[in-house]
Amino acid sequence: MARPRKMRVLNEAKSQVIAENVLKQNPEGLEQIDMDVNSKIVISKHIPAMRRVIFLNGRDPGYPLDFHYASATHPLKIYKLIHGQEYNLPEEIIEHLESCAEPQYAYRKGLDGHPQMYIESRKYIFQLRNAPRKAA
Repeated sequence: MARPRKMRVLNEAKSQVIAENVLKQNPEGLEQIDMDVNSKIVISKHIPAMRRVIFLNGRDPGYPLDFHYASATHPLKIYKLIHGQEYNLPEEIIEHLESCAEPQYAYRKGLDGHPQMYIESRKYIFQLRNAPRKAA
C-alpha cells in the first residue's frame, strides 16, 4: 500500500501561487484598507474620573497584562499594565479589572451518589490599590 501524498497547504506555497488563488476567489483583488490609524482623532464628550492606583496581577505577576477596552463612554484604547507599577486609570477600567474572576471548582456528592463538579467560589485575578499621594 502506497503512502498517502502530502496535501499542499496554501501557507507553504510560493507567493505567486497564493496571489493566483486569491484572484480566483476575488477577481477584483483585495480592497485597500486605511493603514494610518493614528491619524484619526477621537473626540470624547465625557471626561472620565481618574484614580492613581497600583496594579497587582494575581494570575501572572511576571508578565505584563495587555488588553484593549472600549465602551459607550470610553474610546478604544490599548493598555499594558505591569505588576507593582503605578497608573492613572479611569474608574471604569478599574471596576472592569477588579470584576475579572476565575471560577474555583470543587466536587460534591450528587443525587445519584457520584461526584459532581460545581463552582465553589471565584478567585479575583487583579487588584488595584490606591497609590500613596506624593508630597508636593
